[in-house]
Amino acid sequence: MPAQAASAGKNGQRVLMIEMTPALCSLQPSRARMRQCLEGYSLTVSGLDMGYGERCGRGSDPRLTPLQLKVVNRIMPDTTVRSQAWQHYGACSPLSASSYFRQITNYAGALKLPSELNTGNSYTVSKSRFISQMTRLNSGMSSASVDLICQAGSRRQSILTDIHVCYDGGQFGKCSDVVNSCGNNFIISGGK
Repeated sequence: MPAQAASAGKNGQRVLMIEMTPALCSLQPSRARMRQCLEGYSLTVSGLDMGYGERCGRGSDPRLTPLQLKVVNRIMPDTTVRSQAWQHYGACSPLSASSYFRQITNYAGALKLPSELNTGNSYTVSKSRFISQMTRLNSGMSSASVDLICQAGSRRQSILTDIHVCYDGGQFGKCSDVVNSCGNNFIISGGK
């Protein structure tokens, strides 16, 4: 396990990974058959990096109660995504699958996102305005708590594909491994 990941895990750093579903469904055709693409989700959670390392999966799918599965399905509808999140991040931690996914739903449930992410429309937004909205909506969040990840679209414009929100224990923290690939402006894709 890398020293940085080990210390992040011991210090309580967590990274909630949120995917902008319409953007990823259009940019990556292999995803088109995933449940979140077929059912028109605007965003989904792809995992919670708890800082213990990656890909130490035990080879088993996470076992959740029917009620917990119903709750988790609202934010992580695809079975493959849930299994990969567990095997890449959750199984590396000391948590059970039930506790790992409970943490994901707790973080996601408390996080407030700009309403523009759910309109179904595509538009260009400035990074500074978007980050300002995030910090205004979430008490205790700073601009260092958010990492935005973009990919180049068909006309080489930056399209927001992922939002990483960093925590230190139960509070917002500072992201340590920042990608920040969006530039000053980017497109939020609302779908087709």
